[in-house]
Amino acid sequence: MKPKLNSFLATGVLLSISSPDGSGSGALNNNRLIFCEFTHGQSIRKQAQQIFNTENRQIMKYILLLVVLATSFWMQKGYAQTTVNAATGGTGWKRVATVQGIAGRGFGRVTVYIRGGDNFAPNMIHIDWFKDWSSVGGVSVSSNSKNSPNWTEVRLTDDGTNSYIEVNFIRDIPSSSLSLMTDTYGWRPAELYSGTLPDGGGTVRARAAVGRLSIENRFIVTYNGNVGIGTDDPQAKLAVDGTVLAKEVKVKNDITVPDYVFEENYKLPTLEEIEAYVKEHKHLPEIPSAADIEKEGLNLAEMNLLLLKKVEELTLYMIEKDKVQQCHENLISQQNTRLQEQGRLIEQLEKSISVLLKSSDKNN
Repeated sequence: MKPKLNSFLATGVLLSISSPDGSGSGALNNNRLIFCEFTHGQSIRKQAQQIFNTENRQIMKYILLLVVLATSFWMQKGYAQTTVNAATGGTGWKRVATVQGIAGRGFGRVTVYIRGGDNFAPNMIHIDWFKDWSSVGGVSVSSNSKNSPNWTEVRLTDDGTNSYIEVNFIRDIPSSSLSLMTDTYGWRPAELYSGTLPDGGGTVRARAAVGRLSIENRFIVTYNGNVGIGTDDPQAKLAVDGTVLAKEVKVKNDITVPDYVFEENYKLPTLEEIEAYVKEHKHLPEIPSAADIEKEGLNLAEMNLLLLKKVEELTLYMIEKDKVQQCHENLISQQNTRLQEQGRLIEQLEKSISVLLKSSDKNN
């Protein structure tokens, strides 16, 4: 005969059980049977435990279901993404997203990416933007793509009421390849355009060239690894349009240090040759002219080594001049010695002549 479940309060609370004919009774506390008494010797311990376990499993299922639903709702609210397909409808500046009303203020992120397709390899850029209630705006671009064959620049514009995120497309991209994405990150996140993108326009508040990382053309890391500060088109590994303040600058290169100037077989130009060159070219031999420096810039390492060479050559000229001067001084010293000797001889002759004259006067 099956036991009857008299009461069930909660997990870990007393559960009392009795057989229908009153022949036995028992109690469960904290999920285990703590006593069981039977008058007819029929044990209901096993059946009671089965009933309790069944009820416990049902409760756990309900709890897990609530956890899953709550987690799903939280993730959708916190990380929901909106993705649309769009076509550029040509090249040039196109609006990809807008922030409607109250001067278009807010901040967030918009992603533009190529899914692939005919003649279109996958490619992407993240656009992080900010706009306040007046004229201040900011925009930066980042990308993990290796190149930028589809777009060159992004900008933030407004018309006094709404803000717009715009991209300068250099290829006409169909909706079968182009997608736009945004999420709930930020405050008043932008709304995406779909279909054929409208042309750009309005007052430009901020702009940034496309690269691996670009912050309003104040700082850029290009796809080839060049870094630009104050310029969006660095032509070297580091290009700075402005003043650089550093505690120490150390230049390493493969240019030979011109110590060969001091070798015995080095042909030192004569001063007459240098004079003729300067009169004709208006600058020293091997040193770039002012026009060349203005056009090509100044290579500090190369220029320092060239100046070092000129200093070394000048040192040789000074050594040679010193030798000539020393020779002249020696010659002058010798001449002075001879003059002194001649003066002494003259003095002796004068004395001898004076003695002779006095003797002649006495004889007369």
